[in-house]
Amino acid sequence: MYYPLKIILVCILVAGQAFAAVGDMAAIESERADPAFRWRVKSIPITISVSLLRPSSNIKTGSDVIGAVRRSLRTWEEVANIEFKESFSDKQNVSPQGIAGDGVSLITVAPTAENALLFAKNPEDTAATTRVFFDGRARITEADVVLNPYQQFSTDGTFGTFDLQATLTHEIGHFLGLAHSSMRGSVMYDSFAKNGVFGLQGYSLRTLAELDRAAIRTRYGAPESESDCCGSISAKILTPEGRVASGVDIWIEDAKTGKVVAQSATGSDGTLQINGLQSGAYTLYSQRKTRTRNTLPNQEIGDVTVEAGETAFLTKRLSAGPDDIDVKYIGFNGQISGSVVPVNAGKTYTIYIGGKNLSAKNTSVRFSSPSLSVVPDSITTHDFGDDFSVISFEMSSDAKTPVGEYSVFVDSPGGGRSAVVGGIAVRTFINPYSNFVLDVN
Repeated sequence: MYYPLKIILVCILVAGQAFAAVGDMAAIESERADPAFRWRVKSIPITISVSLLRPSSNIKTGSDVIGAVRRSLRTWEEVANIEFKESFSDKQNVSPQGIAGDGVSLITVAPTAENALLFAKNPEDTAATTRVFFDGRARITEADVVLNPYQQFSTDGTFGTFDLQATLTHEIGHFLGLAHSSMRGSVMYDSFAKNGVFGLQGYSLRTLAELDRAAIRTRYGAPESESDCCGSISAKILTPEGRVASGVDIWIEDAKTGKVVAQSATGSDGTLQINGLQSGAYTLYSQRKTRTRNTLPNQEIGDVTVEAGETAFLTKRLSAGPDDIDVKYIGFNGQISGSVVPVNAGKTYTIYIGGKNLSAKNTSVRFSSPSLSVVPDSITTHDFGDDFSVISFEMSSDAKTPVGEYSVFVDSPGGGRSAVVGGIAVRTFINPYSNFVLDVN
């Protein structure tokens, strides 16, 4: 199947409805959940509407609907100290907007007028939404998930549909109190596309990123079987002039594997704290940030070692640098997108990068992971128009590359640097479009 090069795909939002947050009890929009919001009990009740058991016009016939629901629940249970108590109900509608729900935390696909109303403003841009109720102490008292009756879902990767399991896994994250993530390889990324991007099924976001694991463990702790979890990193970031650097995106990678494990941004005082980390060595990076007068380039901040039950501290003054390069998009199969590119261990693929001032002559590409490498002399320039530059390169992955999300770094001869954080996702489901290599031996 051929896809024209000059295609830029736009991701579709998964969750996004606004609700008032007032009084001692309130409902919030799912993507604005705060780190303080959590269920106060480890055994969390969740009710499955019988609308999910009946034939539905917006779910492909033969789809494993209940299996998708249960796998999405198990995905979160396996990494945090929680469990879900399932039940079934004839109830179809989510609780109405207000300061309190009806006491039933529901997952529904019923195409009722009440449910459809949640998608009235953007029926074509939202796959599902979650309404969360909480008390004055930020404890979740109820959460309702509703699938968009205007969208199509499947569990077998049918092109043009949303993957039901990936959608529900995302919404269960909101159900548990998680906000959206800015890393595209995260299950909680604020958007993802339908099956068919890059010519692949949308299975990638069925798998929790390390970032998602750290976020959920911050609220609920790790499973009791994991004795080496969890520790924290506390960092203070300064500008080159020595002032506090607020609003700087920071991401953390496993120093051994290069996997992205967490991401956050500095507060108004230049500090950030990331919790829920397993014991080990980590490397911190800052993403490119445009300021009023100049730009702080992507740069490595430093290394820290995290121990269970302890907090590692780091203070870093960022370095000034040239602003001659920027990457925003990553692609595959001739397409450029804001989505993650899923690949398999032990394979070679042609990857596309899009942004500003990119060409085969003046840019180099690299990975921080020892398991991923750029094939020498494989960088190629592509014409996407005057205002957008694109290069491609061949990427090889070692057969033992761990499942996870990895960043792509792009450098200029003048010292400029940018990165697509978590742009490559190593997954176990098959990406069949690997490059054919003739083994002459």
